[in-house]
Amino acid sequence: MNLITIKDIAKLAGVSYSTVSKALNGDPRIKPATKQKVLAIAEKHQYRKNILAQQLSTGRSNIIGFVLGELSNPLFSNISGKLHAELKKRGYQMILVVAHDGVDVFSQLRVDGCILWDNALDYQDAFWKKFSALTMPCFVLGTDESLSSPYIKVDRKEGIFKAVEYLNSLGHTRIGFIGNSQNIKLEGYKEALQRTGLNFEEDYVLPAHSSWEDGYFAIRNYSFGVNAPTAFIGLNNLVTRGALRGLLEAGYNVPRDISLIGYDDLPDMQYAEVALSTIGPELDELAVQAAELIVSLIRDEVVDYPIVIQPKLIHRSSTAVYRGELFDE
Repeated sequence: MNLITIKDIAKLAGVSYSTVSKALNGDPRIKPATKQKVLAIAEKHQYRKNILAQQLSTGRSNIIGFVLGELSNPLFSNISGKLHAELKKRGYQMILVVAHDGVDVFSQLRVDGCILWDNALDYQDAFWKKFSALTMPCFVLGTDESLSSPYIKVDRKEGIFKAVEYLNSLGHTRIGFIGNSQNIKLEGYKEALQRTGLNFEEDYVLPAHSSWEDGYFAIRNYSFGVNAPTAFIGLNNLVTRGALRGLLEAGYNVPRDISLIGYDDLPDMQYAEVALSTIGPELDELAVQAAELIVSLIRDEVVDYPIVIQPKLIHRSSTAVYRGELFDE
């Protein structure tokens, strides 16, 4: 079967080769009617973009690489989906890779740019050593560190402070934290207590890594004494969902007995057994900022950095005014 080319589509549509190319790549300068006509012909004749030919003719692949350290957290599927949509609006496709495999894939496809999610920095020495051989724009998304190149920062400490401040405004003075695997959030928790005039207690930090099971067993293994926290902040969406199940199975009413806030506002948080209040960056904003930054870097435009994303507090059913009955009797 002979494959249809851009020149064939141009002849059938009665437009130039350049117009077809721009229409297929989502160029906003092409009139909607022309774009619709071109896309209809391309679909009818099962046109498939020849990435190699495009690279040879333009020097660009119109592909952006997105590097993650792991894929188990639904946060990453949400971010990936939104980022892919934003890049597509700008005429780019996105490929998703796990850190160790990224460089080889990028080298073979000759991607135009790379976005590296912060948790992939667990592999940063090995990754950057291999990546330095490639010449393409790249930046870190979601980092807490101050870097010497463009990056997008999520102010996680301020997010934790907003959660502590909110719980304290509801009358909670014994506020716990579920999870001890992310230093920046744990530091933010300690600083937030200090800023609000509350005491830090070591046993208010429940050991948990990052999974649903970690959150669940952190609660089920905790001894709720007379001075136990009346509110908790979960390290991430998974830990918080597990902790909620643990509290409910232990017979506690959320939020009447114990209030709970989760970090990361994902769609499923509002559909949990109790709709969960959350703190975290707006993923739509994160995706827009990331897409705009990588495109600017590819175009060799001057950019101001860091770009700082402030977490937003979403109030739902899992938090309430402190009643005082549970642990004070």
